[in-house]
Amino acid sequence: MDENNIVMVCRTCLAKKANRDITQLEDRDSCRSYGDVLLFCLDIQLEPDSKISSRLCLKCYNKIKSFYQFKSIALKNDAYLKTIVKCNLKNESELGNHQDQTLSCDSNKILEKTDIKVELEENSKENDGIDNDNYQSDDELLSVIKKIKYEFIETPDESNAKLLIQEEPIENIKVVKAKRKKCYTIERRVCDECGKSVRDLQAHMHTHKPNGARKTYPCTLCNQVYASNSARIKHHKSIHLGIKKCCPICNKKVLNIRQHNLVVHNKSELRFACASCGRRYITQTALDVHEMLHTLERPFPCHICDKKYRTPGQVQQHIKQVHNKEKSHLCQYCSKSFFKKYHLQLHLRTHTKEKPHECPECGKHFSTTTILNNHRLVHSEIKAYPCSLCDMSFVRSGYLRAHMISHTKEKKHACRYCGVRFGRSDHRKRHEFTAHERSLVEAADSDGDGDGDAKAPS
Repeated sequence: MDENNIVMVCRTCLAKKANRDITQLEDRDSCRSYGDVLLFCLDIQLEPDSKISSRLCLKCYNKIKSFYQFKSIALKNDAYLKTIVKCNLKNESELGNHQDQTLSCDSNKILEKTDIKVELEENSKENDGIDNDNYQSDDELLSVIKKIKYEFIETPDESNAKLLIQEEPIENIKVVKAKRKKCYTIERRVCDECGKSVRDLQAHMHTHKPNGARKTYPCTLCNQVYASNSARIKHHKSIHLGIKKCCPICNKKVLNIRQHNLVVHNKSELRFACASCGRRYITQTALDVHEMLHTLERPFPCHICDKKYRTPGQVQQHIKQVHNKEKSHLCQYCSKSFFKKYHLQLHLRTHTKEKPHECPECGKHFSTTTILNNHRLVHSEIKAYPCSLCDMSFVRSGYLRAHMISHTKEKKHACRYCGVRFGRSDHRKRHEFTAHERSLVEAADSDGDGDGDAKAPS
């Protein structure tokens, strides 16, 4: 292997396509450098000024990040269990001391009883010298002996009072028992087709059937068709009945208030985290779709234009929006129509000049969160999307895709007027306006002005 290849291959699996740098393994939360993380996970010591590769492929990078999280959690749990064992040993020793105290109390009681018996025997011996002639009958003599005997025997009330006094310190000790939470285990089964673990395997298998063989659930009030009954009920409640709950934090009306609070306001409590960027999601399926952004995987193509997407839902949305030209939401100011209601709401801000989203770094305001997130990349120095063919790296995957056209020289966007092809759709739109549409617009404007000023022919 050449020296140039040694520097560019993956450090762990020797793959030629090494898109990540080892410096991205740094954990800022625990103040561990990338060298400490690599030593912690793989026992690989990085030497300064080394000629060995310092790059990783995407698979190895994700594996190291996930193993680092797993090992950190395992060590924390082990330390937690050891502290519980130490606390239990201390409690057992304290209970042993209390038992010794109770045994000593019981022995003192036995000694007191034996002393009473000895005193009774001595008194009985002394009473043996009593002159029986002083008493007229045997009954009188027995009554006198009983009185002497009961003077040295405790009544039940007195004995109970003494026991309570002795047992007070033990009763005051409170033994706190930990409440055990009931754990309900949900059995999950693995799909043989895609390898996913699902709760209802029979319902999941319907997703692998072709569109014509699937069972559909049409809405009884409109023409919408859904793949599951739960999706149809959700549509019926939100669209036709208008049943929504108001969020107390942001005052937004949503169908599922618990899911809304998790996804929007408490993202740190979401279970499924991405090993590459740390973003968290509510389901494993949503995480799998997100990870395709890092792997650049798009397995679902459009049957009309062969454009590929990450999910079948994105394909259907693309067909409705691009090929079928469905635009049912109309602007009240300029009569422009849109495919989604959300797009109409964003468009209305161009008329109202509303910019509710503020940048925390510089204080600038923007109309949408997308524009805000794109702007915040200016303040970030992390470029997580490197090019595999050159040394350039980008902050967004879209920028990387646009850059790859300079290497592939692919031109799939054709002008609808003259047929000239372009590598990017925005370049095609710019060409269509500057080369063809601008002259038509200017001619239409000049004709309109001329008609207004022209006189009628004689």
